[in-house]
Amino acid sequence: MNYRVIEKHYGPEIHFNDWETRGGELVSAGGTLQIFAEATATVTRNDYPLAGGGDIELSLSFNLERIGDDGSLAVQFNCRNKGAVGFQVIIDKQHVTALHKDKEVFKGDGPSTDKDASHTVKLATLAESYAIYLNGERLASGQMDPPFAENEGRLRLIVQDADVRVINCEENFIVHDVGFPGWERTELLYEEKFGEASLASNWVCTGEAPEFREDCALFNPMSVCALKQRFEGPLAVDCIATPSPTEEFSAGVTDAIFIWMLDKPDGDLVEYMEGLPDGSLSHYMPLPFYWVDFGGTNNKTTRMRKNPDRQMVRQFSDRARLLDRGKSYQVTLVQNGNIIEFWVDEERWIQVYDPTTLVAGHIGFRAYVAGLTISQLKIWRIK
Repeated sequence: MNYRVIEKHYGPEIHFNDWETRGGELVSAGGTLQIFAEATATVTRNDYPLAGGGDIELSLSFNLERIGDDGSLAVQFNCRNKGAVGFQVIIDKQHVTALHKDKEVFKGDGPSTDKDASHTVKLATLAESYAIYLNGERLASGQMDPPFAENEGRLRLIVQDADVRVINCEENFIVHDVGFPGWERTELLYEEKFGEASLASNWVCTGEAPEFREDCALFNPMSVCALKQRFEGPLAVDCIATPSPTEEFSAGVTDAIFIWMLDKPDGDLVEYMEGLPDGSLSHYMPLPFYWVDFGGTNNKTTRMRKNPDRQMVRQFSDRARLLDRGKSYQVTLVQNGNIIEFWVDEERWIQVYDPTTLVAGHIGFRAYVAGLTISQLKIWRIK
């Protein structure tokens, strides 16, 4: 799997408060994390408001300071609340074993258990592919299975009759090692004129009705609204987006959702949406589309997913990439062949190569627990 790192998300420094334990003893010493377990200790990284994942490289370095005859260390990547662990590397005195979900994908001789020997385990997940490494050597690689849920979750260590010193932990955003072409706007494919006439003629909406004014549209929670016109890429969608707090969520804003290349391959999307009882996102989970949830989950995360099946692509939790109340954002959504991009205020936040790109579909917006005002909406052919 060929990839390159584009941005550090966190690490490699160890911060004691980022970890919590059940069983055993957890001690911070000299910028490292000491785990002492006579029986079994479960140590979980807990700094994320939500579990991480997507197109990432996640590595953990450690020493095995003591390991009993039946002792072991399991480094578990992408642990979800339900279901199998995404990936595991299990080290004992004799063997190293790698698992993808519950399936063994590698077993060989274990590394040195000398207390002075340092080891690094690493997982890379990129689109539908994965690779697992130990000390720079690839143990296993392959393809994830739909719905690709094993590419997100928490990092967890299971320490059995052993003492472990965690030296560093680092997560980086990665992309395919391919060329990313530039683009420019050419033909104007659509310009939204707003007003009640446009709402009636150009839009299909489920859930709470939007309010179309002369120069903007207010999408009310909970709703999904899409243009009836279907577009083929490559294209760029420009708009000015302003989150609108509601009475219920007056102290903040949350969940401004942008949708592009929404389609229904086995039927007509407009007809499908017109038959829906409400604006629940569950109605759209079987359909293909890209979506960015800007300031999602009570404004704790901004993330991009690809549907169907909610495949995680990228997730941010830093303050700079969450919503500010009352601020307007210039947002651009791009489908440029196999390249998908998300821009905010003329800065590209996300750029990914999608080997199974969605080439055509509808443009839409979703308001969840806060309103979303959209103005200056234009759709361009790009080259």
